[in-house]
Order: sequence, then structure tokens, then C-alpha cells
Amino acid sequence: MSQAQQTQRSTAPALPGEEMTLNEMLRVMDVAREMGRDRATAEKMFARRGVRAELREKLVRTARLSGDQVTEAEIEAAIDQYFQNLHVYRDPPASWSRVAAYAWIWRTRLAIAAVGGTAALWWLIATLF
Repeated sequence: MSQAQQTQRSTAPALPGEEMTLNEMLRVMDVAREMGRDRATAEKMFARRGVRAELREKLVRTARLSGDQVTEAEIEAAIDQYFQNLHVYRDPPASWSRVAAYAWIWRTRLAIAAVGGTAALWWLIATLF
């Protein structure tokens, strides 16, 4: 390479990624690969027509095998109801484990309330006696 070419090359703006290390390149490729996987998953999730068709075929086949007398309209209504309730949030049922979970979430507040209540009780006892 001539001196002029080296000078021109050193003053030329660097292209993005031109001076990346091997580890940086591998990291970028991992991110690109993960984005491709996420896109494929999202495309599968949003391909409702294909999912509906597959679900309809499975339901019809299952109904035939089990001997159930269902119509296409009933199957469509069941599929519509399934997709309407697919992403609906419902509170979990009341249970002791739910109470324990809320107690864990509020543990700092409960501890402060317990210390404050104990201090108030001690103060009350001390002032009365």
C-alpha cells in the first residue's frame, strides 16, 4: 500500500462494526438470533386464522371420534368464546396461601405497624401504672 492510500484510509470515517472485537460481534449475533426467535414466536401467536382452522379441525375430528353430535356453528361459538376469554385476568381464589403472599408483600408495613402498636401499648401501660 502506498503512503497516500494509508493516509486516505486512516482519515476515512470508520464504518459501524468495523473495529468490533470478536466478543462484541458474537454478542450482536446472539441479539439478532434472539430477535428472530421472538419474531417467529410472535408471528405464530398472531396467526389466529391458522390457529382457528387447526383448532376447528381438531374439534371436528374429536367430536366424530367420540360420537358427539355438534354442529359447525356450535364449534365456531366455542372457538369464539375460547379466544374472547383467552387473555382475561381473574383474581386467584381466596386462600391462606394468598393471605401469606400479601403478608410477604406488605411485610415492611406490617412490621412497622407491629412495632408502633407495641410501643403505643407500652406507653399506655407506663402512663396508667
